[in-house]
Amino acid sequence: MKRSDLHYSPLLLITGTRKGIGYFLANYYCERGFQVIGCSRQPAEIGYQNYQHFCIDIVDERQVKNMFSCIRKTYGQLDILINNVGINPLISLSLMTPVEFVTRAINVNFVGTFLMSREAVKLMKKNSFGRIINFGSMAVKHEVEGEAVYTASKAAVVAFSRVLAKEIYSLGITCNVVSPSAIKTDLMAAADNDALRDVLKRNAVNNFGKMEDISNIINWLIKPESCAITGQVIYQGGV
Repeated sequence: MKRSDLHYSPLLLITGTRKGIGYFLANYYCERGFQVIGCSRQPAEIGYQNYQHFCIDIVDERQVKNMFSCIRKTYGQLDILINNVGINPLISLSLMTPVEFVTRAINVNFVGTFLMSREAVKLMKKNSFGRIINFGSMAVKHEVEGEAVYTASKAAVVAFSRVLAKEIYSLGITCNVVSPSAIKTDLMAAADNDALRDVLKRNAVNNFGKMEDISNIINWLIKPESCAITGQVIYQGGV
């Protein structure tokens, strides 16, 4: 059954809903009547009846599969996946970066996105409808010194998403990447503020972004009418 409209209270899964962008998006879509499932390693304080939370590590394949098994048994479907989780564990020149920080960034930013997307497609294809939104970064365009590892992990997300889009389009599923401008979150708090503003000067919109910028573009991408929009990377802020 193809989803001709989204008036049936769609089921949306968001990673990293304990704080930051994920927390904002979970509340935003709960308020708009979506059935929202969130996940993070720790509980999230989101008090809507149409919200369900799983405490999992998205790089643990067993935990991810168990969560999707619960979703399948409870709801029998999944319409939208937003892979929001992202970390930048260390801002450092490559020559001074320990390998454990490389592994951690690649695992969370790319492997986690891969696992969640793979399992979501298995569930979405049952109804020949699905929207996968992965998160990139303006760092992929700007290639900032000290962020080689983070940039590489997000570039992997972009490449994966573009290939995946071609693999799943015949199933009625699209996959796109949203790359926000700098938004004041815990992730950005670790960055040097002066250096960040220097990077922002490279954008057409050279001030900090807003959470609503992200929900606005996601609203467009998840519409049934956006079925031809896939494999795209949308840089916000005029990157």
